[in-house]
Amino acid sequence: MHAAVTDERRCWRCRADVGDALVCAGCEAPQALSPDTDLFRVLGLPRNLVVDGSDLERRWHDASRLVHPDRHQAASPQAGALAVTLSAAVNRAYRTLRDPLARARYWLELHGTRLGDDNNRVPPALAALVFETQEKLEELAGGADVRDEVESVRTGLGERLSELERDLAMHEAGWDRDGTSAAPATLAELKRRVSDINYLRSLLGDVDAALGA
Repeated sequence: MHAAVTDERRCWRCRADVGDALVCAGCEAPQALSPDTDLFRVLGLPRNLVVDGSDLERRWHDASRLVHPDRHQAASPQAGALAVTLSAAVNRAYRTLRDPLARARYWLELHGTRLGDDNNRVPPALAALVFETQEKLEELAGGADVRDEVESVRTGLGERLSELERDLAMHEAGWDRDGTSAAPATLAELKRRVSDINYLRSLLGDVDAALGA
């Protein structure tokens, strides 16, 4: 289930070669993660921007069963502690990699790029939509009868967000296919697209909160 690695890893209990496995195939002891293990490798996935959802789900279930603390708590304190750590890592990997935006942000972090503090700036390509939304929210907060208009703006935001997410998925598939996923130009483009999507998601949350209030 896990990709092969060059560094030899041996089971702390039986000293068998465990490769990149979470659990020793011989004695079933849970293994400590290597310091360089990323969330893709935790679930035995290739490090790509695009992840097959069904495959991810299957790997998560399989790994969760292998490292569940209840399965190892009676073996020894060390096994129990390792199982707890592994279970947390498996769940974190699943939560991060199943969401396209969280996965893209993690990909950027893996390659030394973060969204940064400037992520709160209005994306130029979305400026007109953002300013229209903010104007209607201010009118609604001031008591104006613009609820229908705000709901219409919300629909437009949702449609634009879906468009950006579909476009990102298409580009990610192309970058993976061309082998350019980690290229500097790709990382810059990915950061821009993730920033735009993140901004719209946040703005959509503000609209939902205002309509709920």
